[in-house]
Amino acid sequence: MSLQISKNNTPVYDYFSTGDDSDPITRSVTLDGDGTPDASGELTAYLVATDFNYTGITVTVTGNPTGVTWEISLTSGASFGASVSPADMDALVSDQVTTLYMRATVVDDGSVSTSNIAAPKFNVSATENAA
Repeated sequence: MSLQISKNNTPVYDYFSTGDDSDPITRSVTLDGDGTPDASGELTAYLVATDFNYTGITVTVTGNPTGVTWEISLTSGASFGASVSPADMDALVSDQVTTLYMRATVVDDGSVSTSNIAAPKFNVSATENAA
């Protein structure tokens, strides 16, 4: 199965690391100490399907660290949440790409260290169909 999150939307795809945190999805957030949660800028990434026809796709944020909430959307600037369900992606003939938008919101009450590094975890699930 090749349904992965990439930094770019054209071959050769530059995929984020898958499990070893060697090349994680990251955003910087400036904490000003005012007690109001601060959000990162939006990160654009790409869900790339190769080799198969994928149905029932879901991308879910898992394992948010304390004080940091990662969210994902299919629409820039809107509808952020813990998961998205893109349309089916049939890559039997050619690669298919769907744009994902991600952001992190950080509690700004002093409980999160200013040097905190919190890479998100995303779970991609789908049914893989060979034909």
